[in-house]
Amino acid sequence: MKKYVISLSLCLFFATLVTAQVDRSKRPIPGPAPTINLGTPQTFNLDNGLKVMVVRNTKLPRVRIQMLIDNPLYASGNKVGVENLLAAMLGNGTTSISKDEFNEEIDFLGASINFGSQSAFASSLSKYFPRVFELMADAAINPLLTEEEFQKEKDRLLESLKNNKTDVSTVSRQVSNALLYGKNHPKGEFTTEESVQ
Repeated sequence: MKKYVISLSLCLFFATLVTAQVDRSKRPIPGPAPTINLGTPQTFNLDNGLKVMVVRNTKLPRVRIQMLIDNPLYASGNKVGVENLLAAMLGNGTTSISKDEFNEEIDFLGASINFGSQSAFASSLSKYFPRVFELMADAAINPLLTEEEFQKEKDRLLESLKNNKTDVSTVSRQVSNALLYGKNHPKGEFTTEESVQ
């Protein structure tokens, strides 16, 4: 026990000496800026007109894909809540696979698939990517849109909007965006209970 106390005391003493030698009033000299090597993307168009950009990085055995849809906003003004509802319903199964089976398979593969109203994202290990890509494409092209899921998502969104009314950061962001962009600009709009109804 005595050796333990002496060893601990010596460690603390030397740690204090080392930190005492650093002059915190002077700014440290910065090291060299790190070099960032972004791969050169390969770009090509598919037969359906979809533009594809591929950047290879073989450092880790994983694949990430992001799909961006450059289309005009269809839900604005008093319909902005429709966009949120649609985004929430995407990725909840497909016409060929149920929601539970869809989610279980994604979990089993250790993958991640997320959808937004104008985007989709998937990530997985390279060896599982063909199946993950199939699931993502199926969910984007053949989403399972049922009345039951629609009502659940609508209720969930309405409850979230009620909670957001008392969240200072949410209210602050909404007011800031409305002032910066104007209420008639897509970035100045925000989802309200009326726009969901």
